[in-house]
Amino acid sequence: MSGFPKLVLWMVVLVGGYYGLDYVKVHNSADVNAYKRFAKALVSNDLYTARQAGNKELVADVFAVHDERRKRYAGTRVLFTYYNVLSQTTTADGASSTIIAEQVSRVDSAGRPGFWGDREIRVRHTAKLEYDNFVWRVVAFQDPAMR
Repeated sequence: MSGFPKLVLWMVVLVGGYYGLDYVKVHNSADVNAYKRFAKALVSNDLYTARQAGNKELVADVFAVHDERRKRYAGTRVLFTYYNVLSQTTTADGASSTIIAEQVSRVDSAGRPGFWGDREIRVRHTAKLEYDNFVWRVVAFQDPAMR
């Protein structure tokens, strides 16, 4: 191989590594993990986990519209869920964070077995988290069911 193809290959590897590291860094940060734990608790109707990840008043408000949220999944079986973090902003003092993310659930609505499912349901969330006593907690949360 001459010098030019090697240079292009190294550039592609470095750019891919940079974006891969950024992806891992964002999706493994403590505030994003707290948001994911809260959002997963909503999907699975797990009040206990939601109370651990969010404040009590917020959890009561969010679970009050749980039936509206479940209508989106009516007649389907959720196979798996993952999260796309679209935006993550942390204040300069590191005490609060705002996350805009998309919860993507692959579902099977036909009732046939399969790993991938026949469609996906995308739900956009906006969450505000605060860092208090070494723990990130969701203090504000918005999804389509809460509008």
